Amino acid sequence: MNTRSRGFTLIELVITIVVLSIIATAFGLFIVPAVNANQAVERRAALVDSGEIALRRMARDIRIALPNSVRVSYTAGTGFAIEMIPTLDGGRYCLTGDANCAGAAQVLSLGSSDTDFDILGCFRNATLTGATFPSTAFRLVIGDANGSVYSASGTNAVATPTTTTITVSTVDGGGSGSGACGASSGVGNTTYRHHIQLGTGHTFPSASSRRRVFVIQTPVTYICNIGAATLTRYYGYAISATAPTPSSPPVGATAALVTDKVSDCTVSSLTPDVQAKGYVKLSLSLASAGETVQLNHETQLDNSQ
Repeated sequence: MNTRSRGFTLIELVITIVVLSIIATAFGLFIVPAVNANQAVERRAALVDSGEIALRRMARDIRIALPNSVRVSYTAGTGFAIEMIPTLDGGRYCLTGDANCAGAAQVLSLGSSDTDFDILGCFRNATLTGATFPSTAFRLVIGDANGSVYSASGTNAVATPTTTTITVSTVDGGGSGSGACGASSGVGNTTYRHHIQLGTGHTFPSASSRRRVFVIQTPVTYICNIGAATLTRYYGYAISATAPTPSSPPVGATAALVTDKVSDCTVSSLTPDVQAKGYVKLSLSLASAGETVQLNHETQLDNSQ
C-alpha cells in the first residue's frame, strides 16, 4: 500500500509563481491603464452633462426674461451674479382700430389712469390661465425700455404694484359675453379674447414699441461662487433696486443648487452692454479628480419692449 503524501513540488511552485507574476505584470501594463482611462472618460462625461444642464437652464431663463431686465455682476476670480425677471406670459394690448378694439373698456390708455383693457388673443400659460382670480400673484409690465421695473413703484410706473389685483376673463371679440378663448365669436367681432381688469387704476407712462404687455411674477438670480465651487439658482424673492452680487445673494430668496465642482466661471458683458446689445456669453469650468472641462454658451436676449 502506497502511503506517500501528495503535494506540489518546488519546481511546480516556482513555475506557478512565475506564471502569476507574468499575468500580474500584464494586468498592470495593459488592463489598469485601460480601466483608469475609462473612468476618466466617465468623469469627463459627467462633468460635461452637469455643465450643459446648468448652462441650458440659465439660457432658458435669460431668453424668456422681461426685456431689459437682465442685470450682471462679475468679479474675476470670484464669480458672477446674473439676475433677470422671467416672463410668465404676454400679449399685444388693444389700441383704437385694432381688430374691433374700441371704447374705454377695450383700449389701453397710455399716460393716464386705466382700469381695464383687452389683449389681441389669449394668454396661454397654464399657471396664469388656471389661476383663481382676482389675484395679486401676477404683475403687468408695459414699455420698460431701460430696466426701470426694478425701481418701479406706485400707480405711475412700468409695472403694476404688487397690491393691485388683476382679473383675467374671456370676452367676445372685445364686446360682451364669454366663450372659449380663441374660438369664433359673434357677428361684427373676430374671436373671443382675454380682458384684463385692474383692481386699482394704473398709469403706464409709455407705450411698448411692439404694443406688448408682459405678465411677470418674481425675479431669478444665478450666482456662480468659485470659492464654494457652486452654481446656485435663487428664486421667490421680491423685486429690489439693489442688484445681487457674487458675494451678496438676493434677500429672502430660496436657494437651489444647480451644479457643484465649479472651478471657474465668466460672463462676457456688464449690465449696460447686456441691455443695449441683447447678448450674453457664459463660460463654466468644472473639475473633478484631476479632470477639467470648460463649456461656453452664447444666449440672445430679446430687448425690444
